[in-house]
Amino acid sequence: MTTPKPEKSFAQWQDDALSNILSVTLDNANPKRGTRCYLKSVADELRSEGLAVLITTQVFERVLVARLDEDMVVASGISVFEYLVGSWQMSQTVVSNLCGAKGKALDLAVREARVQALREAQLLLVSYMGLSLQIPDMFPQQGRSGRAIIVDALLADPNANANSLAEQLPELLSQLAARFANDGLPEVIAPAISELGLRTLQRANRSLLQPGFRSILAALDTLTTNRQIAAAIPHMPTFDPEECNGRRMQTGTALGPFMALSGFPAGDESITKVYYSDAPQRSHQDRESLHTSLRTTVQFLHSALFEIVNRLIRSGADERTLVLQLSLRTLATNALRSGMQVDFTKVVDDGFADNLAFVWMRLSEPFTNDARLTRLARVDPDWVTMRALRSVADGGLNDDQSHISTYWRELTRIDADKEQIDAYLEQRLRDQMSSDGGFIPDCFFTTAVALHLGLVSTIARYIDMMKQIGRFKNEIERVRNSPGTLTPAQRANLPLVMQRWESQLQDMKREKCAMDAQMLDPRRLICAMVFYRFVICFLLRQVDAQGVFPQQAFTMPAENGDVNAAEKWRMLPEFLIEDAIEFVVFVTTYAPDVLTDSTAQVGDDGLRMFDDILPLFIVTFLARPKLIRNPYLKAKLVDILHYLTYRDPREDDDYVDTLGGNIPGNIRLHPSIQQFQANLDNNTLARAYLVPALVRFYVDIEQTGSSSQFYEKFQTRYYIARTLRALWARAPRYVEVTRRFFMQSGLGTSEATTTGSTRRDQRVIEEFVTRLMTDTTYLLDESLSKLAVIRDIEKRQPTAEAPAAEGNDSDDASRLDDAESRARSLVSLANETVHMLAFLSRLVPRPFQASEVVSRLAAMLNYNLQQLAGPKCSSLKVQDMQKYSFNPRVLLSELTSVYVHLGLPTGKQQPAAALIEETEAIDRFVMAVAEDDRSYSQALFDKALYILEQRSLKNAQSLTRLREFALKCQGAKVDSRAMLFLENEAPDHYLDPLLASLMTNPVRLPTSDNVMELSAIKGQLLSDPRDPFNRAPLSVDMLEPLPELKREIAEWRERKLAEYQAQQ
Repeated sequence: MTTPKPEKSFAQWQDDALSNILSVTLDNANPKRGTRCYLKSVADELRSEGLAVLITTQVFERVLVARLDEDMVVASGISVFEYLVGSWQMSQTVVSNLCGAKGKALDLAVREARVQALREAQLLLVSYMGLSLQIPDMFPQQGRSGRAIIVDALLADPNANANSLAEQLPELLSQLAARFANDGLPEVIAPAISELGLRTLQRANRSLLQPGFRSILAALDTLTTNRQIAAAIPHMPTFDPEECNGRRMQTGTALGPFMALSGFPAGDESITKVYYSDAPQRSHQDRESLHTSLRTTVQFLHSALFEIVNRLIRSGADERTLVLQLSLRTLATNALRSGMQVDFTKVVDDGFADNLAFVWMRLSEPFTNDARLTRLARVDPDWVTMRALRSVADGGLNDDQSHISTYWRELTRIDADKEQIDAYLEQRLRDQMSSDGGFIPDCFFTTAVALHLGLVSTIARYIDMMKQIGRFKNEIERVRNSPGTLTPAQRANLPLVMQRWESQLQDMKREKCAMDAQMLDPRRLICAMVFYRFVICFLLRQVDAQGVFPQQAFTMPAENGDVNAAEKWRMLPEFLIEDAIEFVVFVTTYAPDVLTDSTAQVGDDGLRMFDDILPLFIVTFLARPKLIRNPYLKAKLVDILHYLTYRDPREDDDYVDTLGGNIPGNIRLHPSIQQFQANLDNNTLARAYLVPALVRFYVDIEQTGSSSQFYEKFQTRYYIARTLRALWARAPRYVEVTRRFFMQSGLGTSEATTTGSTRRDQRVIEEFVTRLMTDTTYLLDESLSKLAVIRDIEKRQPTAEAPAAEGNDSDDASRLDDAESRARSLVSLANETVHMLAFLSRLVPRPFQASEVVSRLAAMLNYNLQQLAGPKCSSLKVQDMQKYSFNPRVLLSELTSVYVHLGLPTGKQQPAAALIEETEAIDRFVMAVAEDDRSYSQALFDKALYILEQRSLKNAQSLTRLREFALKCQGAKVDSRAMLFLENEAPDHYLDPLLASLMTNPVRLPTSDNVMELSAIKGQLLSDPRDPFNRAPLSVDMLEPLPELKREIAEWRERKLAEYQAQQ
C-alpha cells in the first residue's frame, strides 16, 4: 500500500508552477536542475533575509530580473522577448488547465488563488515584454527581436499549431494593451507596426498578385480589432512624423506601406508584365475577366483599409483629429500630383492616392448616401478658415510646419484673386467662429481634396496616356502605309524600326489594360458619383437664391450675381466645381453605364444625380456665367451637354432648305443620351434657361485666357452648335425659346431666363451674330485652304513604283498629316456654323439684317459663295471627301438659303409697321450684297443656281426664290452707282473716317473726339470694345449722337440725289 503524497502548500505549488514557467530553480538539488537555470544569487539573498527559498508572487519579479541578466540571456541563446513570450505562453497553458477540466477537482478557493497568482505573474511578464519593446537597449540584444516575434505570430496561421503564439496572440495583445493603456502603449505597439510595414514593402507582400498582402492586412486587422491598440496607433511617434512629407509619406509613416498596396501598374510592375502580359492580344471578354478578378482583389484591399482606418477614427475624438491631420498633411505635401507634369519620385503614387481617397469616400457615406441629403447644411463653406487655417487653441488643427494651412491658403478660388483671398481670410481669422458640423465638414473637405489629388488627377493622366497611344498608332500606320515618303536610307531601316515601335506600342497597350481595370471600375466610379452628387448639391446650395436647397426647390439666382452668401461662394476652392465637372465628363465619355446605374442614382425624386441634379447643375452655371470666373469650366459643362445630347453628324437629316440628307437610326447611341434628353425636357429650368445660356456662352467663350484660346473657342462653339441642333430637332419648344430670345430685345422686353436686361440681351445677340459671321468666314476659308493643300500633295504623292528621291518631299508626309488633321476639325466646325447661320436666319432674320452687321455679313456670304461656286471650286475635290466630312454641295445649298431668308419677304401676315420694318431690312441686305465689289457678281449666282439645280439640292420653289433674290441684287447694283456718286461728292466730314462711306447716323467717340457712322462703330465694338483711333476702352452706350450733323447730311444727300437723277 503506497503512502499518499502530502498535499503541497500554496507556496510550494507557486514554487513548482512559477519555476516551470520561468524555467529556473532556486534549489541546486532539484531533480530538474539540468533543464532549468539555477539562480544561486537569488537563493542566497532569500536565505540571508530569512525567507523561504521558494519562488512565489512576492519574489517573482526578483527572480525574473535575475533571469534576464546578460549572462543568463547569452547562455540561453534566445532573446529576452522570446523568453518572456515563452514564459507567458507556459503560464497561459497552466491557467487554461486550471480553468478547464483539470482544474475542476480542485477546491474553488484553491483554484481561484492559483489563477490569481498566475495572473500576477503574467502581468509582470507582460510588463517586461512591453519594456523590451519600448526600450530595447534596456536588455541584452540577442536572438529575434520582439517586434519580429509579434509580426511573425501575426502573419502565421493560428490554426496551424495548437497553443502556438499565433493562436494565443489576441489574448497577449489584449493583456499588453490593458497593461500599457495609460503607460506608453503607443511606444509599445509602434515597433510591431513598423516591422509589419517593413514586411509590406517586401516584393512578395507588396504585389496584389501574391497572397502575402492578405496576411499583412489580416495582421493589421488583428491589431486594430483591439480598441485600445486602435486608439494608441494615432499617438505613435511614427504615425505622422514631422520629417516625412511628399513621397516619404508612403514609406516613412506607420500606415504608409499599407496604403501603398496597389492595383495600379505604377505600384506593381508585375500587373503589367505578368498579369496583363498578353492582354492586348486577348478578346474583350477575356480582358474583362482579367479586370473582374483584379477589381475583386482591389475591393478586398479597399475594404480592409477602410475597416482599419475607421477603427482608428472611432477610437475617440483626439484620435479622429490625428487621423484627419495625417490625411490632410499627406495631401498638402503631395499637392504636386494635380500638376501637368508630375515627378513621381516626389509624390505618392496612384495606388496610395486612390486608397486614401477611397477610405475617405467610405467614411463620407453616412451623409452622402442620404437620399434627402439632410446633413448637407452642416457643411460650412467657411471650413477652410475654421479648421485648416486656425491653431489648435482656436479649434483648428496641429500644423506646426504649416503644410496644411499653406496648401489651403494658396488654392485657386472660384472667383477671387490672391489679394482678395488674403484679405478675406485675415478678416475671418479675426472673427470668433466655431463649427457645429462635427466631423461631417472635416470629412467632406478631406474627401474632396483626396479625390482631387487621387482619382481626378489620375483620370487626367489616363486620358493623356490614351491620346499618346492613339498618336503613336497613327504614326506607325502612317509610316507603314506610306513607305514612298521615306528616303532610301530610312526604308532600309524600316523593318527594325517598325519592330521596335510595335514592341513599344504593346507595352503601352498592356499598361492601358492595367489602367482600364482601375479607372473604369464601376464600383469605384459609382462611389465617386455618389460623393459628387453631394458636392454638386453643396455648390448649388451656395448659389440658391434662398440658400435652402435641397430642403426646398432650387431658385435661380439673380443675373447680377447677388447670391446668398456671395463672398463665401467666391472664396470656395475652385477644385470643388472643377473636379465635379471633370469627373462627370470622364464618366460620360468613358463609362456612361455608371450614369444610369441604380446605385449611383441614390436619392429621392428630385434629388437623383443623373435625372435631376446634373441637369440643374449644368443649366444653373451656364445661365449664370458670372458665378464661375474660369471659362474652361463652363466650356466643360458644354462638353457634358454635347455628349449627353449627342447626334452623330452622319445621321443629320435637318439641312436647311436642302433636299436629301442622311437616314437617322443606323448608329446605336448609349441609352443615357435618350434618358438625359428626356430629363432636360422635364426640367422646368432647363426648358426656360438652356438655349439663351448656350447662345450667350457662344459669345463669352471668345476669351478663355489661355494661350490656345483661339482654337479652343471653336471646339466649344462646335459643341454648342451640335447641342442646339439636337435640341431644335428634338422639340419645337426649344425652337420657340430661341425665337423668343432673339426677338424680345427688339420688342423692348427681357426675361429673367435670359440676362434680365434688354440692353444686355441686345448686346449678346449683336455679338453672337458677329461671332457667327467671323467664324463662318475663318472656318470655311481655312477648311478650303487645307483641302487645297491635301489635293496638291495627293496629286504629286510618290508611290511604290515612283518613290521619293532622297531629300525630296520629305516634308510632304508631315504636311499632309497636319493638313488632314486640321481639315477634319475645320470642316466639321464649318458645317455646323453654316447650318446654324442658315437655321437662325430663317427663324429670326432681323438680327442678321441690322445695319451694324449687314455689310460684313453680305461680304462674308459673297466671298464664300465665290469659294464654293466660283472658278476655283473644282480644286476642292480630294480623294476621300467623306474622310473629312466635306460635302460642298450641302454647304452651298445652306449658304445660299441665307440669301433668301434675309433678302426676300417671309410672306407672313404682319402689322403695317412690321412690314415696313421688314422691307427696310431686306432692302438694306440686298444693297449690301450688291455693293460688295470684291466678290459679288451675277455670274456667280448663275453658277450657284446651275449647281443646285443640276445636283437636285433644292426644290423648284427654293430655286425660284433664289433667282428672285439674284434679280433684286442686280437691280440694287444700279442704285449703288448713286451711292458712289454721293461718296465722291461728299465733304470729308460727311464721310466715315474708316469706311469712307457717307454717314447717315453720325455719332461722336468721346474717347478720341472722332465722328463715325453709328452702324460702323457698333460693328467695330462688337469685335473689339476699344476706340479704333487710340485703343481706349469704349462701349456703345458712351457714343454721343449728333442730331444737327445728321440733319445736315440728310438735306445734302437729298439735293445731291436730285442732281444725280437729273443727269441720268
